[in-house]
Amino acid sequence: MHQRKAEMARQADAFIALPGGYGTLEELLEVITWAQLGIHRKPVGLLNVDGYYNSLLSFIDKAVDEGFISPTARRIILSAPTAKQLVRQLEVRLA
Repeated sequence: MHQRKAEMARQADAFIALPGGYGTLEELLEVITWAQLGIHRKPVGLLNVDGYYNSLLSFIDKAVDEGFISPTARRIILSAPTAKQLVRQLEVRLA
């Protein structure tokens, strides 16, 4: 698993999480953590179809409000309700 994720991270220009379960959340949080630690500078996006990730984003915003996550680290995550909108945001971040 670790080798697969490392290779995926090496080859990727960006990371996108689609709605999913524990595995998706684990991989998402790992690439966010890697970005926070400076291991990569690639954008991380959530495809927030029908508000699927609204609760997670609210939780993260609460963690920012409580001082557990810095506002800078919060900006690692991009989100949009459609693939087209998310890809546009990722392209801006990559530019």
